[in-house]
Amino acid sequence: MAITKERKSQLIKWANEVIGNSPICRNGEIVSDSYNGQIAAFSVSVALSGLKPAVAIYNSGKGSSDVDKKKIIELLAAMYSKDKNVQTDATAFFNLIIDADATREAELRRAVIEYGIALKLAVRTFKFKGA
Repeated sequence: MAITKERKSQLIKWANEVIGNSPICRNGEIVSDSYNGQIAAFSVSVALSGLKPAVAIYNSGKGSSDVDKKKIIELLAAMYSKDKNVQTDATAFFNLIIDADATREAELRRAVIEYGIALKLAVRTFKFKGA
């Protein structure tokens, strides 16, 4: 199922908002260029490794990069909160994914890849404004 133009626009809007309100953003700029790369790599990681392994790796925090990868899980949780109109923090979002059965995991995988792509496009395109 292809993503509609309206959905793309909404995802980009949400991505701009959640990044602008995140600690990875200061004065309209991403704090570390490494976040750009980690955000860009997330959806690829999901596609190659699967949703649960990718989220587990990012949720663990720092890896070989100088950024806290858990901040990306926080961004994804904020996107999910906006998309589903529920309040979800990074821990609840992580648990939702890890505890998902195969059917629910497939739904979440699609949504998380969409969120990741929207975040990547926003990071590479916009200056950010907090709420």
